[in-house]
Amino acid sequence: MTSIKKRVCCLYRVSTVGQVEKDDIPMQKQCCREFSEQQGWEIVNEFSEKGVSGFKVSAKDRDAVQEIQREAVAGKFDVLLVFMFDRLGRRDDETPFVVE
Repeated sequence: MTSIKKRVCCLYRVSTVGQVEKDDIPMQKQCCREFSEQQGWEIVNEFSEKGVSGFKVSAKDRDAVQEIQREAVAGKFDVLLVFMFDRLGRRDDETPFVVE
């Protein structure tokens, strides 16, 4: 029996210049890639946001989130993988709807 590999889209985000300088994105990327490999998943796309606040900047104003939503609607991936849930955003009135 052959199983179909899940197609994964990854989002990496740092909100401060300090995190950019500490190379936080490569750490997130490595962890997500290792997790995908352990699950037998295939990463089909990766998005990075550098210096974008998940609280101050609405999802509708974040280009990466908008593109990810378009790809989700088009069925281009099965799983959206983030290092931590707060990488999607930190707005209680919005982030759950981004996931949906």
